Amino acid sequence: MGQAHKLVRSGARLMDHGETQIDIRRPWRAGETLFLLGPGGVGKSTLGRELAGVLNWPLIDLDLEFCKRLDLIGPFITRHGYQRYRDENLALAGVLLSEVTGPRIFVTASGFLAAPVGTPDNIEARRLVSTGYGIVLLPSRDIEIATPIVVERQLQRGFGLQRTSEDQKFRQRFQILINEGDALVISQNLPSEIAVALVDALTLPAAA
Repeated sequence: MGQAHKLVRSGARLMDHGETQIDIRRPWRAGETLFLLGPGGVGKSTLGRELAGVLNWPLIDLDLEFCKRLDLIGPFITRHGYQRYRDENLALAGVLLSEVTGPRIFVTASGFLAAPVGTPDNIEARRLVSTGYGIVLLPSRDIEIATPIVVERQLQRGFGLQRTSEDQKFRQRFQILINEGDALVISQNLPSEIAVALVDALTLPAAA
């Protein structure tokens, strides 16, 4: 991992770790939970596991907890509809955050901030993220580069997803998330390398 180069850009700090760029929009404050944000297929869950291992912090993966505590996501949506899933998902996120004290890694669902601005869904998702430090993960700043990378990953997951709908979904969420978060991580590196770069950039302390 090369040495970071700090540049001032629009009041933010850009950390350049080779092929991993980390746009720090505000400094991390001691004790803040890291919320990993991004569309499905950007690598949030894998990065979350890497960060939890490096920092020795508790890991909460919202999708996995939903499957454990309620139901598999696909069948749940089929039976109850997407909005019911969104409502239960947000409610579960609040419960999970109340169960563990101290900093932790929280992997959000792919549409966590995707609801229209001003809706109860969006307001609650933003409130939860505001209790910690939001990190958006994307493979490129260029939507035309990022889209095929993420869509191919999604199609390989074996969930019966369709290319056209995944393309449209990613493009819509990309436009929202590129401007979200306290930090923006742009990388196609291995999750282990991204984790090390992120810990270095934010100067995160490992738990005792």
